[in-house]
Order: sequence, then C-alpha cells, then structure tokens
Amino acid sequence: MLRLSERLNLLGADDAHTKHEESLNIAASLRNYLQKVLNTKQGGVVYAPDMGLSPINMSQGINSDDEKLHVLMQIEALLLKFDARIESISTQLKRNHSVTIILSFQMLVTTQSKYVVSLLGTLQSDGTFELELQ
Repeated sequence: MLRLSERLNLLGADDAHTKHEESLNIAASLRNYLQKVLNTKQGGVVYAPDMGLSPINMSQGINSDDEKLHVLMQIEALLLKFDARIESISTQLKRNHSVTIILSFQMLVTTQSKYVVSLLGTLQSDGTFELELQ
C-alpha cells in the first residue's frame, strides 16, 4: 500500500515491522500524497493536466455551506481519481474560528486493503491545504 519509492526506501530497513508500524506508514504515505495533490495547481502537471483543484478565489472566500460542500465534493473526486489506493472517501465540514482558515473538514479515507485513515484538513487563507493525521 506504500508508494513504490517508499517501499524501495524500506528495502534496507529491519524486517521486524509490526502491523501497527505498517499502518502508520500507510497513513503517513496517504497523508503526504493527498496533501501534495490538493496543493497542485490545475494544469501544473504535464502528464496529468487535470490534476489539482480548480482555482479558488481567496479574495471572496468561501462563505456559504453550499460553496464549502461543493469544494469538498471536488476534493473527494480529485483524490479518488489520482490515488488508486483509495476505495472510498467520506468528508464532513468542521467549524473553525480562525481568521486564517477558510475551510476546515474531517476526512475518512478507506483504502483498497481496508485501512481507514482519519485526517483533519484545512484550507488556509494563502490557498494551501494542510492535512493532519487524527
């Protein structure tokens, strides 16, 4: 379930990895890759010009719940398309009181191998996404 480069990096490591360590590696791998995909600008990847979210106008913000839900639906579709390890994604809006956070959401990612990874996501006022393992 790890990306190829991550598996290659572990070749020389001790084979005494426990199931817990493996699940932590998978969770960290998913988090890192998903954050990279979310922070990719649409049209910025030559081999996949549709990778990335459509631009979000930060000067107007995302004010209504409908706009926020629309962004979450775009996030789900994007991540399902560009990470084959994912079987399903469930997102939920979270309330936040920070002026630097435009959007806050909880994401449950179920992998093809039935690992469930919980992430807290935020869209910062500078237009970048941050994902944190829960």
